[in-house]
Amino acid sequence: MRREWLWTGVVFGLSVGCGGEEATPTPEEIHCAILSPGAAAVACGRMSVQIGLDGPVARVELLAGEAVVATADVPEPMRSVTVEWDTTAVEDGAATLTTQAFDPEEREARSEAVTVVVDNTAPVVAMGMDRYALIRGIGPVALAIEDATLATVRVASDLAGVVYDGPVDPAAPAFHWDTTTVEDRIHRLTVTATDAAGHSATLRDFPVIVANHGEEYAATYDPSAQVYVPEDYRTVDFHTRGSVPTHPGVFRIISRLTWDPAAGWMLQYTLGEGLCPHRGIPFVTQEGDAGEIVIELSYDMLPSTTVRLFPDEVRRPTTFPSNDDPATFGTFFGHVAPLEPADHVGQRVPIRMQFVLIDEPPPA
Repeated sequence: MRREWLWTGVVFGLSVGCGGEEATPTPEEIHCAILSPGAAAVACGRMSVQIGLDGPVARVELLAGEAVVATADVPEPMRSVTVEWDTTAVEDGAATLTTQAFDPEEREARSEAVTVVVDNTAPVVAMGMDRYALIRGIGPVALAIEDATLATVRVASDLAGVVYDGPVDPAAPAFHWDTTTVEDRIHRLTVTATDAAGHSATLRDFPVIVANHGEEYAATYDPSAQVYVPEDYRTVDFHTRGSVPTHPGVFRIISRLTWDPAAGWMLQYTLGEGLCPHRGIPFVTQEGDAGEIVIELSYDMLPSTTVRLFPDEVRRPTTFPSNDDPATFGTFFGHVAPLEPADHVGQRVPIRMQFVLIDEPPPA
């Protein structure tokens, strides 16, 4: 609220001395106050601060805490003066502003304090979940954004376009997404956060798995959740397999293999049905050394040469075959083979396989 003053003029008092009466002027009082910004305002960059004045003020100072951050001379009586404050000179967070006014005799007046929030830093944007986490239903999706003045968030999916654009709570940031309106599969989200000071930051291509008609299944490993190259690797089977049971109606498989990329392993990952690529039907193979291989495969992506390998009794028009025999169509397998075994003799690297099976959605 803007404060107003009336000029008071000079007030004279009567002083009685030994030799008689003598008029002695009483100094006129001075006052100052911060007119803007107001309490709890967001401050950033170079900010104008308006200071209200009353009385014969000759100079003003603006203080942040106890440090003088701006000054201005007042060559003639004025109702207010504006100073520029470089907010980047103080740390982000709450800052207490006060002003000091001085008359020509250096008599001082101090204003009441106004606390503002300094924000010169863009948000730090992250999701409140792991990569490739499952989400479903209608409701809040957690974010992990660091910014005291967070104002809005815009979220877009590579497959569904903008899914949210609006305000968020800085204390518990999240966005509302009706995932039942989008396809069950991997969605790569781009999240842009903007704070009250106008700073923005973006997290790009964060993968999540929408699974309103699917579940994640724990893999069974053979022989264990690691890749190991023995001394006699040329004559023994040393590859690692992971598997999960099949069930009728699976339309899409998402499988993710992870390991420590710093270990320097080049791995080949094959997804299929049965026990392994040599005792089953391989669907797709990928390789890499970056510590992650992700395969997303729907039934309609299978080549006709693969579909023809399915016996008539298990063949379905839109979903993967299934039966109760782990050696044929009772399991989906993930098969891991090191491509440069000679470089890792006697070494081992832990691995993890993630399997998500998406069922064919019911008819609309």
